[in-house]
Amino acid sequence: MEVIKLPKDFCNVCDEIRDGSYDSLKKLEAFDGFPHQVSAVKAAVAYFDGDYDTAVDLTCAIMPYWDEWYYSNVPDEFMAAVVFAARECGKEELVRKALTEERDSALIKNVEKYGAGNQPRYKYCNLMLEYLDSGIMPRSDELNYAPPADVRSVEEIIKENKKLGKDINKLYRIVCLKGSPEDALKLYEEIKEGRLTESDRENAIIRYLYLKEDEKALQVIERMASDRLWTVASPDQVRPMSFFKHPMMHRFLKDDESLKRIRNAGFMNTWK
Repeated sequence: MEVIKLPKDFCNVCDEIRDGSYDSLKKLEAFDGFPHQVSAVKAAVAYFDGDYDTAVDLTCAIMPYWDEWYYSNVPDEFMAAVVFAARECGKEELVRKALTEERDSALIKNVEKYGAGNQPRYKYCNLMLEYLDSGIMPRSDELNYAPPADVRSVEEIIKENKKLGKDINKLYRIVCLKGSPEDALKLYEEIKEGRLTESDRENAIIRYLYLKEDEKALQVIERMASDRLWTVASPDQVRPMSFFKHPMMHRFLKDDESLKRIRNAGFMNTWK
């Protein structure tokens, strides 16, 4: 199975859908030769519309074709999403069957490179099957944040890192590691409108949730959607599918109003 390179016209339609055009979904039907990518686009839209039945069916149908995508984060994100959705809409057995078949298929691939049972896809499918059964997803440590035992003040951190200068972004990252959540979030509020990494935003969400400031956490998620760092892996990434890999975001993805806010924030020029 070869990686599929999508033509410019197809990518342009994906751009329109990413920007919020539902009418452009119909344009995808005009393209021959990319049925799995069309299904992936439709599935992504369905996930963020809360249409989990459709999203699960489409994702299970394209499960055997992940090798058509170059970057592994695309299948990883969709498999995390399909487990999340299956647990919400009662399609666990359909997803169990699809994941098991994908896992068994992965076991016979790249044996010389990784060794039997060490293939990344094989191990990831096992993780997703465990998540399907337990409801506990990898990275659940996001939900168990606690401040460091020996909290350092911002002043102390600055004194200990004399080369910081005026780099407030770097100071924020160090305070996230060594300081209090309150101090870290004060710095985040100063830099939140700048260009930050996804991990910078994630650190803010974790701390807002720890302080039980859910609205603030949701606003950070909206900023992540509007930053659009999630678009880089493939042109058919029309929604921030990576969000389903974060247990700390799940409470918002389950709530209709929050999901609408996240979806709309990802549309171009619709959120400030």
